[in-house]
Amino acid sequence: MRWLMVTTLSGLLLFSLTGCWNKAELIEFAFVQAVSVDLSDNGKIRLTTLFYKPSGSSALSKGTGTKSSFTIKTEGENVFDAIRDITIHLGRKAKWDHMRAILVSDKVLETQDLGIILDFFRRDHEPRPTNLLLVTKGNAGEYLKLEPFIEYTLGQQLRSMDEGSSRFAAKSMNQNILKVMIQMKSETGVTTIPYLYLDNKRGNVPNIAGVVIIHKQKLAETIPPSELKAFLLLTHQYKTGIITSTCEGDDGDGSPALQESFEVSQGSTKITTSLTNNAVNVNVTTKLIGAAGELSCSSVKTAEEEQAYQTRLNNQVKKEILTFLQHLQAKKLDAIGIGNMVYAKNPRLWQAWKDDWDDRFADVQFHIHVDVTVTNSGMSGGDPLNK
Repeated sequence: MRWLMVTTLSGLLLFSLTGCWNKAELIEFAFVQAVSVDLSDNGKIRLTTLFYKPSGSSALSKGTGTKSSFTIKTEGENVFDAIRDITIHLGRKAKWDHMRAILVSDKVLETQDLGIILDFFRRDHEPRPTNLLLVTKGNAGEYLKLEPFIEYTLGQQLRSMDEGSSRFAAKSMNQNILKVMIQMKSETGVTTIPYLYLDNKRGNVPNIAGVVIIHKQKLAETIPPSELKAFLLLTHQYKTGIITSTCEGDDGDGSPALQESFEVSQGSTKITTSLTNNAVNVNVTTKLIGAAGELSCSSVKTAEEEQAYQTRLNNQVKKEILTFLQHLQAKKLDAIGIGNMVYAKNPRLWQAWKDDWDDRFADVQFHIHVDVTVTNSGMSGGDPLNK
């Protein structure tokens, strides 16, 4: 009898589970690949949203004449207002779960706070906090017209470019919305974002190289690619890259000076701060391990020659780090987080220094020590081939 009652009740419960309370069909949504943020002539937010166009696998093959994406432009008083206007053009609701990149024009950040631009993308439940964030030179919407080189979607192409530039060339950094929000809430509040621009000298090829510094939520300065190696070392983000150095001496024939390359396979930096006499001293110790990539004038066959080669590399890296730090101090921009270290060591002292920290950072004394280890000279021996 008990078995019959249990079976009957279970059957009745099954009838209550047959309905769908939140049904949504695939044809109700359009999936976003990337989005750009610009300002219109009347000061409103102008969004250019790149959507994936589901046209079958044949549409992804080159030569079919069918594009796998399209853009919709909308304007609004703020980001969310512009997003909701997408449906009046498209007839579908924008779906943000699979978005790969957010592009913000540098012109926007000259007048608008970064937090105002990003608030929707961090507050809404659909956009992922790991979305790539880029600042563009000029109109951000124009970059969404580019065709991907090797990836199927432009959003993924931009992510691959940023990862490759950071991992192999040391000319960009991996940055996303979550990391930016953490930096914005730090004691110094200084944020760094990768820079996207078109190389006019090479047929408007897109480049992700360099970093923009956001201070007080506005664009303050741009770090060029030539200084980014030092920035990545000082912020513990350096993976691999190339150190180029100029050969000493001049033949006197007017020809360009010879250049050499050293490939770094491992890099680490230790930064410590000391507070003495109401001043901040910073000790920077950088260790690099790698191999000779190109030799034009150096020979590394003997221990003495290898030591001389390492000394030249040490001086080159130290010079690059000092040049970068002088650039930051001249602009009074603590983009490497020294203020955060002071706060962690002495929170009470930091509260007294916080308001005028920009001026104090300009007077910080840096002591740089670089140690380069050469593991081998490659497959051609210790002499350059031009000898």
